[in-house]
Amino acid sequence: MSSAPPPPNLSHRPLADGDIPTICGFPRSAEELYFLFPRAVWPLTPDQVRATLATRRDPTVVTLCENGRERVVGYANYATFEDGRTASIGNVSVDTTLRRRGIAEFLVRTMIARAFDHYRLPELTLYCFNTNTPALLLYAKLGLTPISLETRVTPWGDPIALLKLRLDPAGWRSAAPIAA
Repeated sequence: MSSAPPPPNLSHRPLADGDIPTICGFPRSAEELYFLFPRAVWPLTPDQVRATLATRRDPTVVTLCENGRERVVGYANYATFEDGRTASIGNVSVDTTLRRRGIAEFLVRTMIARAFDHYRLPELTLYCFNTNTPALLLYAKLGLTPISLETRVTPWGDPIALLKLRLDPAGWRSAAPIAA
């Protein structure tokens, strides 16, 4: 997968309540919402996002600064977190007008680095549906490898495969270096 390096004007910070309406605009359809927030109901609302925060850890946004103005362009969190053991990255989403520009990579790298460097976890996981080829290619690039597959049924009745991917610190160190 070839992707442009992340723009130099990206940064990350904790989610603020004022960011939530912007995040609600990231999914373009009910199908896309299912892939980003499987338990959410279309359309995504601020109340639904806020409700997830009680069970999530480190909700993080990526911001893009242009012309001195910051705007939220990506969001992720740890869907599960077990101190000293493992975490699972969840709700990875990017502004639809800025996809394929390195924002998701910057966001996922941020979450991985925090898990290993700050929390010193021995492993990190995430789940991805088989139809999300760009995400699967990104996760492979970052060193995540599939460890299991679950059969799910979409809200519209179609069977779909949910892949569980895993990464440990050694795999992270051997993955592509972080772009400056």
